[in-house]
Amino acid sequence: MTADVLAAHLKGQAHVGLYPLLDGDRCCWLAADFGGPEAMFDVLMYVKAGRAPQVPVALEVSRSGVGAHASVFFTAPVPAEAARRLGSGLLREAMALRGRMNLASYDRLFPSQDLLPAGGVGNLIAAPLFKPARRDGATVFLNMETLEPHKDQ
Repeated sequence: MTADVLAAHLKGQAHVGLYPLLDGDRCCWLAADFGGPEAMFDVLMYVKAGRAPQVPVALEVSRSGVGAHASVFFTAPVPAEAARRLGSGLLREAMALRGRMNLASYDRLFPSQDLLPAGGVGNLIAAPLFKPARRDGATVFLNMETLEPHKDQ
């Protein structure tokens, strides 16, 4: 990842994906992927589940425009297993809060595994803020108070 590659992504000249799993089986962020007609209801419960333990969850409209990524950003790399345990716990709490969440909208967590496979890179997730998608209101982060895109993405 270079400044030029990032700039090309933000300008819509290249589409960038990210591999959250780092060497040493660590990650700097965790994303829960939701999609389909119930995605926004379910992802909002996931965000709410983070409030009690004071886990700030950022909400991004996915590229499809009908899904969302709920991301937790860590101040330093953490073991992927611990990050995924946190994400699974938030998911269980979201199910309890929603009362009828059946996991139909939930796809998976990124990183998708606890350990980096030998010679592998893990699973790819599309980077946010891709210009052509931003024009359609997708790949943008939402203000949690208004559920509108942040003015300064």
